[in-house]
Amino acid sequence: MLSKGDLSLCPNLIAVSLPNKKSWAFEEISDTIFEKDPNAYILESKYNGVFLIYLKENNIDAIMKNVLAYQHAFLSRIVPVKSCGNDLKYVIENSLLILPKGFIKLIVHLREPLKNVIKENEISDLIISYGYKLTKKSSNALILESIDEIFVSTSGIIRKCGPSCITVY
Repeated sequence: MLSKGDLSLCPNLIAVSLPNKKSWAFEEISDTIFEKDPNAYILESKYNGVFLIYLKENNIDAIMKNVLAYQHAFLSRIVPVKSCGNDLKYVIENSLLILPKGFIKLIVHLREPLKNVIKENEISDLIISYGYKLTKKSSNALILESIDEIFVSTSGIIRKCGPSCITVY
């Protein structure tokens, strides 16, 4: 099993609970993750309802298939981390690599302290500068989140993982 000292700066996944459903969400995500990786480590972050998931085995595909196989009633999103770091441009560039040019949906969840440093229109402008067009209707999406002073992102097709839960894979 991983210990807290073994954890890298960047998690493999981020899971976010619905409001006031943190303990139930933890149970849901634990069942989903530990079924495929019993040695994974789920860390409750300092942000309410935000869980950082570190996998012992490099089995993100098996984990994501499991995420999609169940209906998560207490989670709002499960984000597999494709790119991570403190350089916003680098993180976004890496996530855009797998998306076809054209229309994409941008989902941004910045937390303190980066919430007051970076504005969503700056992120939008950066993505547009790479030749993408932003829309709310595309099934292709880029999700950008922040944990402390680190940006994490993923991109792909939006999929449902529960009544109020989405993921991108």
